[in-house]
Amino acid sequence: MTLDETLTLLQQIALVDDRVVRLDDTEQAAQLSMWAAILRDVPLQFAGEAVGAHYAERAWAIMPKDIAERWRAESRRRLERAVGTFEPRSHPQLDPDDIPGYRAALRAEREGVRRGGYDPVAWPELMAGSDPITAGCPNDDYLRAREELRAAREAARTAPQESESTS
Repeated sequence: MTLDETLTLLQQIALVDDRVVRLDDTEQAAQLSMWAAILRDVPLQFAGEAVGAHYAERAWAIMPKDIAERWRAESRRRLERAVGTFEPRSHPQLDPDDIPGYRAALRAEREGVRRGGYDPVAWPELMAGSDPITAGCPNDDYLRAREELRAAREAARTAPQESESTS
């Protein structure tokens, strides 16, 4: 969160719990910078939800660590749900031979999942669009080609070796 977002969050918290926000200007400035530093990775929307969840469960005043702990747990859950697949079609600007660019895009996508910018894709969601493959029957051309290949392999296996024929 930015300083402005942290200020917005503190104003919202003050509407619910006046114990949190300091009255002295110097203390308010220090509190704002401390909260912003602790919550720098936390999205504002998640922080607001975490404040609501905190006050639904506890009676004591919320601290920035309470929000940060909830965000770390949510980040872990998001990363555990993500399968880590990387869809090249989602990144048409990447050159397939650019390994550092591929790695950077992969890291950015993973960081986006962790920070909440991208929704993680889990295996069931990934597989939901695939149709089951039905068993098929080989056609005559396939069967004929397979028999020719087997006959050629058998002939090569039973043919006398060159070293035996020259001796």
